[in-house]
Amino acid sequence: MHIHMRSMYTYRMPNKTIYLRDADLPLFEQAQEQLGDSISSVFAEFLRERMGNLNPAEGRIANLIHQIAEKRAAIKKERGVPEFVDGGYAEAESYAEKALKKLRAGEIRTAKIFLWAANAYLESAERAMKNTKQLREKIAEMLESEKKSDQRPRR
Repeated sequence: MHIHMRSMYTYRMPNKTIYLRDADLPLFEQAQEQLGDSISSVFAEFLRERMGNLNPAEGRIANLIHQIAEKRAAIKKERGVPEFVDGGYAEAESYAEKALKKLRAGEIRTAKIFLWAANAYLESAERAMKNTKQLREKIAEMLESEKKSDQRPRR
């Protein structure tokens, strides 16, 4: 008896869901009819073009927003991080988003103020995170020391 085995590899395309407002549905359907391509490829092309057209200031602020979002995601995975630390990052992210919006609206002075605030909150959150880590390490050290002293024989 001869058994023939064949391995089959399948590649699953990642899925992302884009929600549309009811008012935008006719535009979506019209684009699908007239453009012929899949909407996902049209959307990806739009994003590539849009990202290529970001001016340097927009790019820096967009990178800042991305950096802050990554830090927020990382601290949410850590146990024992006080809520105020995430609150600082949230404020930084909010001000960075406001800065980008004002920059795109041509309100440069207001954008600079919001960008300064975003960086100030980010620095504050970074300091709070560093202090929190040091505090947790010190508490753990003290508890370990206490544990050792409890195990020593008393005279």
